[in-house]
Amino acid sequence: MSSGGGHGIDITGDSATVDNKGTMTVTDPESMGIQIDGDKAIVNNEGESTITNGGTGTQINGDDATANNNGKTTVDGKDSTGTEINGNNGKVIQDGDLDVSGGGHGIDITGDSATVDNKGTMTVTDPESIGIQVDGDQAVVNNEGESAITNGGTGTQINGDDATGKQQRQNHR
Repeated sequence: MSSGGGHGIDITGDSATVDNKGTMTVTDPESMGIQIDGDKAIVNNEGESTITNGGTGTQINGDDATANNNGKTTVDGKDSTGTEINGNNGKVIQDGDLDVSGGGHGIDITGDSATVDNKGTMTVTDPESIGIQVDGDQAVVNNEGESAITNGGTGTQINGDDATGKQQRQNHR
């Protein structure tokens, strides 16, 4: 658990790999479960993650980063983010369910040539809540799982040129 601005894991350097097989709970602004500053980082999240009150589950600052999220991710609250990548060629594979509410963001990538493959069920509720957001050119977002977007939430938002978005099943309410 990380709170009060603390970090569960903090790594600086290229080619870092983190295998998180436990439960991750992150609360409070500036608190992070995993933070990596470096290129070619890989994070494998196998357990459930709960991110609230402005915290961030996984943040990678560097190019060619990959986050594999196999467990359920729950994000609730303004400025809360499940997975954040700042760098070009970032990739997130979301096999676990993604539940976003209260103005939180499930996945945020800032950088060109980003890829998001969402195979789990994505539920986004409330205004300002965003399931997947990519800011950068040549982004590819594949939503293969079911999506339920309600009460003014946004499932996928891409801000950039030459983007590709594919949605399999989506329910708006």
